[in-house]
Amino acid sequence: MKFIGENVKRLRKIHDLNQIEFAKLIGVSQGSLSDIESGKCNPSVETVVSIYSTFECSLEWLLNTESQRKSENTISNSELSNLEQELINAFRELDTNNQIEAFEIVKIKNKRRNQN
Repeated sequence: MKFIGENVKRLRKIHDLNQIEFAKLIGVSQGSLSDIESGKCNPSVETVVSIYSTFECSLEWLLNTESQRKSENTISNSELSNLEQELINAFRELDTNNQIEAFEIVKIKNKRRNQN
């Protein structure tokens, strides 16, 4: 169940936290977090609940594999423009590391825009 660890790592990076900071927020040791992220062990129910409540992430997202997320229906929400739908669907096709990189690029662009 390495995918849970990948999702935890993705969430930590999205929030721009190192392992020590993230571990402290969810109430585990840095070593335990490292084991979870590397897939050596799965988080306890208490840890999953702590991640969910601290970061307000979807339990479904946290516990789903990448292939399960890819097999879900593509977004067809009428509130999204065609470009937004294409962007989200393309983002879902990326692996974890590339999703993190793409998210970082968006954050940089938003920061630059807000400075102007």
